[in-house]
Amino acid sequence: SSGINAEYGRIMFDNIVYWKDDSAFYIEVDSSAAAGFVKSLSVYNIRSRAKISICDSVPIFASFGEHPQQLSKGGIQDPRLEELGYRYLGNPPENLTHASIDEYHRHRVLLGISEGVKDIASGKDFPFEHNLDYLGGVSFTKGCYIGQELTARTHHVGETRKRLVPVSLSRIVDQDMPLRLSAGKRGAGKLLSVYGDVGLAVIRFPFLDMPLAVGDTGVTAVGSAPAWWPS
Repeated sequence: SSGINAEYGRIMFDNIVYWKDDSAFYIEVDSSAAAGFVKSLSVYNIRSRAKISICDSVPIFASFGEHPQQLSKGGIQDPRLEELGYRYLGNPPENLTHASIDEYHRHRVLLGISEGVKDIASGKDFPFEHNLDYLGGVSFTKGCYIGQELTARTHHVGETRKRLVPVSLSRIVDQDMPLRLSAGKRGAGKLLSVYGDVGLAVIRFPFLDMPLAVGDTGVTAVGSAPAWWPS
């Protein structure tokens, strides 16, 4: 997994890179952001012979569940987190039980994994806030990359005071995101996206596992650290 940062260290795009062969890679990115993603990469394709284009001919599927050996056949382990299961470039095995896209999103949201423009507003949040350092999306050993100075400084100083977590909601919220989360008069974070009665929010650590007000909606949200976080 990886991402592209703006020069000030904030996430522009999240993506997953797949090796195809010695001459090509596939890069999975939110379809609604694909044109902007290609344009962003092309800026840095100055003297290279690399061709960057949108590929609509390869479908992507995700598989998850309780039988990893069955799910893994012909699939690629999701590089972000083992519990996310496997990805398929092309059609998956026919013997798998069909799940809806809503079931997939609920599965990853309950794990606290952001994905695409609904969860990650381009140029708004830092990689650490979306746990990309925990998910293999940030390198502290490779050469220079856009936003590296701020990313490395945050890592070494240890200044991350808020992170993305799954939240449960007292009822469905039907308003534009993000929405402020608060405990009384104290700001606690922001609700980024909602999927039914669950969602994703960036919350300050002291406010985890506490009931928080969602804007002026009358809805209460409770966010907890995912079990897979490093201790």
